[in-house]
Amino acid sequence: MSVLIKNVILDGKKRDIFIEGNKVKKIGKNLNLKAKQKIDGKGEKAALPGLINCHTHAAMSLFRGYADDLPLKEWLIKKIWPSEKKVSEDDVYWGTKLAILEMIKSGTTCFNDMYWYGEAVIEATKEMGLRAVVGPLIIDFDNRGSIENFKRLYRDFELDKSELIKIAVAPHSIYGVSKENLIWAKNFAGKNNLLLHIHLSETEEEVEGCLKLAKMKPVEYLEKIGFLGEPRSRTSSLRGGNCILAHSIWLDNKEIEILARRKCSVVYNPCSNIKLASGIFPYKKLKEAKVNICLGTDGPASNNSLDMFSEMKFASLLQKVKEMDSTVAPAKEIFEIATKNGAKALKIDAGEIKEGKLADLILIDLNQISLTPGHNLVSDIVYSASGNCVSDLICNGKILMRDRKIEGEEKIKKEATKRTKNLTKF
Repeated sequence: MSVLIKNVILDGKKRDIFIEGNKVKKIGKNLNLKAKQKIDGKGEKAALPGLINCHTHAAMSLFRGYADDLPLKEWLIKKIWPSEKKVSEDDVYWGTKLAILEMIKSGTTCFNDMYWYGEAVIEATKEMGLRAVVGPLIIDFDNRGSIENFKRLYRDFELDKSELIKIAVAPHSIYGVSKENLIWAKNFAGKNNLLLHIHLSETEEEVEGCLKLAKMKPVEYLEKIGFLGEPRSRTSSLRGGNCILAHSIWLDNKEIEILARRKCSVVYNPCSNIKLASGIFPYKKLKEAKVNICLGTDGPASNNSLDMFSEMKFASLLQKVKEMDSTVAPAKEIFEIATKNGAKALKIDAGEIKEGKLADLILIDLNQISLTPGHNLVSDIVYSASGNCVSDLICNGKILMRDRKIEGEEKIKKEATKRTKNLTKF
């Protein structure tokens, strides 16, 4: 497969981009190369690296708009968890497809997922052609999240690997998974060169619970049991840390120092954190400690959008008012946490449009009102645009959306909607 993209704006200049296989082969002016597919930007489109959503629960698209405006604990215990008990593997398949449809439409080329029925997530993702790190949920109080189920899925995946999909070990949280199972997860990830993906310090209540039971804060607890250590294998490609910690809001200075030393990545989920009144992510302190900060949407039930453009805007504005400093979290920095930093956390060779990098990129329609008059594209992307400005998306060298058209879109919306009716009736 080869794609030649002509006359697009890249880094402020009109350029051509030639993709061969799954990588960007050449970038230049007036390229005259044979390609199976061509896109002509006519100077009216800009090329950007695809956005990377580092924390979500994709199939929860089925719960978008359900049980909104409730306290977090009531939302979870009385609404979401009872509904999730009824979720089937088929529901997860269609819910994931619906989420991926939205992600493609809004410029996301890779997502880091955590949910039930990993087989269904993998199947849906393969069919849609998006890149993903799939974390089949491990949790103590539901058999679907058992270690035995995870091991079975991992054995099956190893027999039929996909270049677009990685498996992560995804224990839900320190309050949802026992010490023994957290240690197992850490050891299994280290032995098999896998990422670890876990919720951490999302609420003040979680921190208080850990202090009560373990007499220490969550990061200290994970450090003590060895969860945050780098893989010991000399052949591991995960040097630089394999832990991805979602939310990470209620951290003190000592905990931040530990995360920096252990080279962990943390995921900022501003819209979900605001909507559930969880707290404000300590962006400035984590940045100063040189912790790798990534961006995520969280699940569509608690956001309620998977549009990373909206996430970038909230990410910046929330930090400016938190610090009462308009220079904090500037647009360029926020765009990088949604691209380069996410690629670093997920260990994929993407996040930039450069020769030799994976061909995960999007084209932006510069004629959109939100991008006019066009003083600064990155500022416009972060502060003004929405995912609707994305006209085309290429993942792994394959065109998944052309002029905002995606094959099978109506069927996905119809099938997903049909499955929600049973899940929310009691």
